[in-house]
Amino acid sequence: MAPDRLRLLRGLIIAAQPLIVLTYLGMAFWGVGMARPQGAWLIVLILPALFLLPGMWLGRYRAFVWAALFDLFYLMIALTDAWSSPHDRGFNLAIVVFALMGFIAAWIQGIVLRRQSKRQAR
Repeated sequence: MAPDRLRLLRGLIIAAQPLIVLTYLGMAFWGVGMARPQGAWLIVLILPALFLLPGMWLGRYRAFVWAALFDLFYLMIALTDAWSSPHDRGFNLAIVVFALMGFIAAWIQGIVLRRQSKRQAR
């Protein structure tokens, strides 16, 4: 894969994590639904996305794998909340879009990094 495409993928996944965090913060402060994240639940939701950023910035394979897994977690929570609560559906659908974008980009980035490490091992 071309280096420009890899840079774009890395930029997408690195941008998706803060966008998910900002959307959760927006939902916590401006959401009107009963299921909006507050307190410890808000911290549990946003910390994994922030802890993975340095590893992804350095291009570590494990960070991209964990980012893909956490994006699936965010996708599951946001889809469940979007269908169950109409009040904050806009926030939840934004999280769905960012998590799906992040998952696909992290997945492809992980595949590319794994292939590169196998080539270097030979």
